[in-house]
Amino acid sequence: METSYERYAPLFKKLGFEPNHVETYELAFTHKSYNGLLGTKHFDYERLEFLGDSIVGMVTSELCYIYHPEYDQGSLSVLKAQFIRTAAEAEDCHKLGLDEYIRVGPSFAADFKSNQHLYEDVFESFLGAMFLDKGLDFTYQFLRNFLEEEVKNAKIVVELNPKSRLQEAMQADTRRSVSYKLVEERGGGKDKIFVMGVYFEDVEIGRGEGLSKKIAETRAAEDALAKMSVVPLPKGKDDAE
Repeated sequence: METSYERYAPLFKKLGFEPNHVETYELAFTHKSYNGLLGTKHFDYERLEFLGDSIVGMVTSELCYIYHPEYDQGSLSVLKAQFIRTAAEAEDCHKLGLDEYIRVGPSFAADFKSNQHLYEDVFESFLGAMFLDKGLDFTYQFLRNFLEEEVKNAKIVVELNPKSRLQEAMQADTRRSVSYKLVEERGGGKDKIFVMGVYFEDVEIGRGEGLSKKIAETRAAEDALAKMSVVPLPKGKDDAE
């Protein structure tokens, strides 16, 4: 019968290190749906994901700061968001070859190959396992080596959607969402003006107005981004979602 070490040996060889406790990495690859097959509870990667998320944020922030002195705080947050968004971390999971070792239960098996959130979770969980197994210095250097050239050569990708840009910028540091609320309505009929505020943790961070709530929300997001001093948006995108 294949042992845990034998199962993961090709991965460790590819990544160039020897684990101290293979079972910690096995946990990092285990989705909670797999507990039904094992007859266990809470034998999954969710707690490791919590650790890995912090490590990714720390290393990415440092690399952005070191290699992009041309950016201010707000722009650094936007750049960082490009590397910690779901699609980016899912791609990192594939680059490292972690996707080949994920364990899910039958109830989840049909969906997991197209589930980017799962790959994102496993990428973070694997780094959380590495932190516990090899320590912070080793994990820091491993991730820094992996991300360094990409971050060094990166530029901010100006999205056409201000609301998405704002959401990603805020979640780069907190993983919490912004919300939009109607502040005021003025006029009537076709000339009615909607005033929308955008809020983060119940604090208004931007305000905008327009002939529809959609346009007003977009302008509120633009206002918040401007206050964060991020890279200017292209003109004429009021109708973006």
